[in-house]
Amino acid sequence: MTLSRHLHRSFALLPAIAVSAIIGVAAPASADRDRVEPIARARRQALGSIVTVRGTVTVPTNAFDAGFAVQDNAAGIYVLDSGAVSRSLGTEVQITGTLVDSFGLLAIQPSSITALGRGERIKPHERSTGRVGEATEGRLLELEGAMVGDLVDDSPFGFKLDIDDGSGPIQIFLFPGTGISTAGLHDGVSLRVVCFSNQFEAIFECDPRSPADLEIKSHDD
Repeated sequence: MTLSRHLHRSFALLPAIAVSAIIGVAAPASADRDRVEPIARARRQALGSIVTVRGTVTVPTNAFDAGFAVQDNAAGIYVLDSGAVSRSLGTEVQITGTLVDSFGLLAIQPSSITALGRGERIKPHERSTGRVGEATEGRLLELEGAMVGDLVDDSPFGFKLDIDDGSGPIQIFLFPGTGISTAGLHDGVSLRVVCFSNQFEAIFECDPRSPADLEIKSHDD
C-alpha cells in the first residue's frame, strides 16, 4: 500500500509493543480499563488518558491507512492501528487505549481491540460545508456543494479539493486506498460527499471512504 500521511502519523505514534498484542485479546482487568464509556465522554478526557469505548466501524482498515474509525450515536473517533486485523465497515468493536493528538486529530492508540459482531447502522449527519470543524471531528458526515478551484495533486498521499455550499469551503481529501476516481472533478461541478470529519495539522477536512461516497450531481457547463 502507498505510504500515506496518515499511515506515517499512525506508526509514528505506535508505542513499542508487539502488534499482535492488540489484535483482539482483552486488556488486563481493572475498573478503569473495563469501563465502557460513550465516545463523546471519552473525547473530553485529557490527552494520555486510558479510555474504553465501543462503536461501529465507519471507516474500514486500509481506506486511509492501517487504522479505522468508530462511531456511536453521538460521536466518533479514529483508532490509529487495527492490530493487523482488517476492521470491516459495520462491525461493532470495543477498544481500550490511550488518547493521543495525531497531527491535530484526536485519536486512540489502542492496546486492546475486541470484535463484537454486527454493529448499529450509522447514518451520516447532514452538515453545511462551513460548519465542518472541531465540533464534527470523528463523525461521518454528508455534504453537498460546488467544487471551488482546481483539483490538487498531493501525490503520493492523494488528491484534494474544496467544496462550498455557500456557508464556507471545506477540503475534501481523496486517499489512494479509497479507489475514488478523479474523473469529472473540476471547478463548478456539484458534488454530494459522505465523508469522515478529519483534521490534519491546522486544516479541517472531510474524507470519503470509497467511490460510493463521492457523487457528481451536476456540471456547471
